[in-house]
Amino acid sequence: MPDAVSRPGRRAVLRALAAGPLLFALPTHLPVASAASSVSSADLATGSFGRGDLDAASAPDWMRLVPDSADLAQLSLPGTHDTMAHNASIPTLTQDFDLSTQLRAGVRALDIRTRHFRDVFPIHHGPEYLHANFTDVVRTVTAFLQSNPSECVLVRLKKEHTEEENTRTYQATLDWYIRDNPDTRELLAAHLWTPAAGYDGRIPALGEARGKIVVLQDFTATTTYGPRWAGPRTDIQDDFELPNLAAVETKWGKVRTQFERAAVGDSQSLFVNHLSATGASPAVMATGTVPITVAKGVPGTPGMLTRTETYLRATGSGRTGVVMADFPTAALVETIIARNFD
Repeated sequence: MPDAVSRPGRRAVLRALAAGPLLFALPTHLPVASAASSVSSADLATGSFGRGDLDAASAPDWMRLVPDSADLAQLSLPGTHDTMAHNASIPTLTQDFDLSTQLRAGVRALDIRTRHFRDVFPIHHGPEYLHANFTDVVRTVTAFLQSNPSECVLVRLKKEHTEEENTRTYQATLDWYIRDNPDTRELLAAHLWTPAAGYDGRIPALGEARGKIVVLQDFTATTTYGPRWAGPRTDIQDDFELPNLAAVETKWGKVRTQFERAAVGDSQSLFVNHLSATGASPAVMATGTVPITVAKGVPGTPGMLTRTETYLRATGSGRTGVVMADFPTAALVETIIARNFD
């Protein structure tokens, strides 16, 4: 990690927490990988599908200790894949908890899938409507940032499923949310990071993005809203389709390789590593290869959460980049955050 991001170290933070008054501001809750390892949980290791423990994590302002000069690309950021799919059917279910809980736990990268339907953006996972709309996302994220102005939230904004019954383009509807919609325009005016004239696609520094939503643009438009998803400044692993649960081992090899690349790769590139995967449609249920079994495992097949937490604890330090997870545990989120203070 660059020097600007590496101080204060984890031991220094622990000492500071125990010592009392400090010369610099500490977050109200600072995760330092103190949660018991979820890897040792018998339930998780044997593939329990019970509700996770992300709500036990509390890291609402952990970025306060990171210097303004640090580029977001230099950080280790917990993220959630298909962020809003916490109340969905089994084939599309990817999260145990809602957006507010994720943000409070320390998640700082979101995957927001917007269908363009009747000139608004309902939130979808494929064809399934997730009982939320883009306005709900804006309100939740901006309320969090108002309470925690030291933080920044990366939002992959993706056009999802089919476009139907619209009188304008996807871009025009997004601009309506930004400029005209009375429910979102003031919120986005205050909290949307906007590239300056002549923007070259770079990943912004944390100092300029605090209190802001930074859009990772996964849609075509004539305007640039933020860094391009899968653009020249990103390096993404997202091999998400598995033929069966035995292929979890192959998926893990790709995740591990991406972690190794992020640790030594270009500091100006945003490395993104998806732990998430599912079976090939339409045989998802027949093979049992759905997001929850890939993430949490089944008897005899450790899931991606167990494998990732074991790897990160064993390697100890180095940039992870953005880690997009299904059903992240409290310990996984805390372990990723702690990488910023090694």
